[in-house]
Amino acid sequence: MPISTKEEDAPKKTSSPMSFKKLVPKILRTNSMKNLFKSKKPRPPPEIVRDVTRLLSFVDSDSDSNTATSPRRNDKLAQLDADIREMKSILYGIEESEPVAEACAQLTQEFFAGDTMRLLIRCLPKLNFETRKDATRVVANLQRQPVHSRLIASDYLEKNIDLLDVMITGHEDPSVALHYGGMLRDCLRHQVVASYVLKSAHMKKFFDYIQLPNFDVASDAAATFKELMTRHKSTVAEFLTKNYTWFFSDFNSKLLESPNYMTRRQAIKLLGDMLLDRSNSGVMVRYVSSKYNMKVLMNLMRETHMCIQIDAFHVFKLFVANKNKPADIVNILAANRNKLLRFFDGFNTEKEDEMFAADKAQVVKEIRELVATAPVGCSGELFKPIAGQLEQSVGAVHTRKCQ
Repeated sequence: MPISTKEEDAPKKTSSPMSFKKLVPKILRTNSMKNLFKSKKPRPPPEIVRDVTRLLSFVDSDSDSNTATSPRRNDKLAQLDADIREMKSILYGIEESEPVAEACAQLTQEFFAGDTMRLLIRCLPKLNFETRKDATRVVANLQRQPVHSRLIASDYLEKNIDLLDVMITGHEDPSVALHYGGMLRDCLRHQVVASYVLKSAHMKKFFDYIQLPNFDVASDAAATFKELMTRHKSTVAEFLTKNYTWFFSDFNSKLLESPNYMTRRQAIKLLGDMLLDRSNSGVMVRYVSSKYNMKVLMNLMRETHMCIQIDAFHVFKLFVANKNKPADIVNILAANRNKLLRFFDGFNTEKEDEMFAADKAQVVKEIRELVATAPVGCSGELFKPIAGQLEQSVGAVHTRKCQ
């Protein structure tokens, strides 16, 4: 028995030293063990930005298609990926570590002083997909980074306003549309940017972008359009006052009357937000004085989608509540009084809503008390098609959920 035990133990004694010899080099090759002997000193933020600028300049100038897959180019792109990730980590922090304000300020100052933003926006289509996402987050964060208590991003964009043209027209390229859209929305936090876009020829393009067949791009454009039309109240009010005719003509025909459900849904919600804002009170009065606009809203109220119906009602009630209703509005409502009252009798929300019930009761009261200023038959002809559609919608199911 003792001999048998020694023979069994013998291999264990000889294998242990051999395994250790093989294991040591493997351990030494790992990054974690290397860090025990050599710690990598963090680079200062300005140095990282300068490295990004240098690499972007290479990518921007490297237009030869034959070098698109060259090892040198791939190495540069890989380094650029790492540098932009490092910038993002400085600005957003890592895991539970909060970003350091001084490091963020240094990075921000170098980023705009070195015109890195221009290179990044111009080179965006050439970057790897994940790098584009990181770059979008970096640009977004830098719009709200203060340097000496000042948002220097606003000053930079005011002097480099042409970069907005690149971001806006970027919606036409599905591969980068969402990245440019994300950047643009954060840039719109600056009033100088919003003012430029509102006054530019690009404004009319948004009505086309919102109707693009690519759902993601169209939704992103709609989100940007909403940000543009709601953030800077006084600037938007001035724009709507000066551009009322063409803007609401396109808004009605291209968005509110769009065959696309999501386009109509987003548009009617945005219209309510704009008209109910106190800054746009003058525009609201003008809008609710148009019988054509009322026709559009009443068509939306007869939709089978409850969310559109409700949002349309909240705009329609402004036509009824207007104390200075034009005669043609009064006459149309009076001519269709019975049909409207029957419609509202079956018009309810899915859940009990006291505010909606109060608003509906007030609208019904106003319609009952209307006195026509012209013969009913004469004014009724203007509204007969819509009235017929409203009558058909009475008793329709109003419990359909918003999708």
